[in-house]
Amino acid sequence: MGEAKRKAKLGVAASPCRGCTSCCTLPAINALDKPMYRPCRHIAAQAAGGLGCGIFGAPERPETCRAYECAYLTAQRTGHPDRRRIPHPLDAGAYFHKDPLENALVVFVDPDRPLAWKRSALVEIFRSGVAAGMPLVIFDRGRRMTIRTPRQYEEIVRRDMVAFADAQGMPREIASFETEHRPQPSAVSSGSAIP
Repeated sequence: MGEAKRKAKLGVAASPCRGCTSCCTLPAINALDKPMYRPCRHIAAQAAGGLGCGIFGAPERPETCRAYECAYLTAQRTGHPDRRRIPHPLDAGAYFHKDPLENALVVFVDPDRPLAWKRSALVEIFRSGVAAGMPLVIFDRGRRMTIRTPRQYEEIVRRDMVAFADAQGMPREIASFETEHRPQPSAVSSGSAIP
């Protein structure tokens, strides 16, 4: 029996976030003066277990946070046909959303598991989007890459471009990565190909 079913039996609501706080850590949140890669100061332990927003539902929670949902949550909430196809961010090592202003898919990669998304259903989801002409903006270990063509996308999937850029001594586009991110012992950042 899964966690959601156990909690339902106990009468406790199960959050689809499952303790994921990637959207509270990886992006910049200007309203909270939070740079990229710094965990939000409002992340807190939840009564149901795991972590979550300590000001969820409170008036001081910024509109930016109230309005945001990753693609996984949106698909679950709306019953979208892809809801079983889009992996949970904790399982994929990344989360994404469709940016309506840029008409692009925007993905944030967990710097402690940077290659995990390349072994998930996200590969096919992004491949389809790029093939349909939708740019893919990837934020990965202090770098921002905009992928516009299927050829570029296949190169990104095949190689660890961040490790390649690091080995070449190329500066990072997002300076806050160096000051904010504290690598975990299991971090994978080297190698040029996916195993």
